[in-house]
Parts: sequence; structure tokens; C-alpha cells
Amino acid sequence: MARFSTRYAYVLRHWVALRITHDLPLSTLIVNVLGSLLLGLWLGYLGGPVDMGEQEKRLVFGFCGGFTTFSSFAYQSLELRRKQTLALAAGNIVVSLVMCWGALWLGLVITR
Repeated sequence: MARFSTRYAYVLRHWVALRITHDLPLSTLIVNVLGSLLLGLWLGYLGGPVDMGEQEKRLVFGFCGGFTTFSSFAYQSLELRRKQTLALAAGNIVVSLVMCWGALWLGLVITR
């Protein structure tokens, strides 16, 4: 499942990167926020990880884990610090965390 979702994430990141140019890695941010929203929707719909069976956990966390790109986020944040400024790197980290947590929360709220 992770291999399947990784391909979709790559296509989406590439598509966004071709259309939006910015100092911040917006394509990675968009993919991570969408993955967090999907995780929230699935967890809310299935009752949360406590109520889920092993197969459901593998499907949900495997897909969302393969779709999102934490390693890219970490590397791009480091590159922002190296090539740009500490403020830009810190901004990328804060915006990513807040938006991903917000998307996860929204998904949970929508499905309750």
C-alpha cells in the first residue's frame, strides 16, 4: 500500500512544483497536509487506532505514511537554513506542523 501511495504523492508534488514556485517547499507542504487530512478522516471514520483491526491499521498508516514525506520535509527545512535563513527554515517547520495538526484535527471533526 505504501508503494502505491508514494507514487501518487510523487506525482502530486511534481505537479504542484511545476505550477507554484516559491522559496518554501510548498509541494511537500501540500502533500503532507493532504495526508494528515486523510489520516484524520480515516481514523475518525474507523473509530481511531484503538478500535481498528490490524489490517485497517496497515492500510491507513501504510497509505498515509507512504503518501506523506517527512524525510523530504526534514531535508528541505535543513536546506532552507543552509541556503536561506534560519527564520525561513523555522517558518517552514512551524507552518508545516500547525497545518498538518490542523488538517488531522479537521478530518477527525468531520467524521465525528
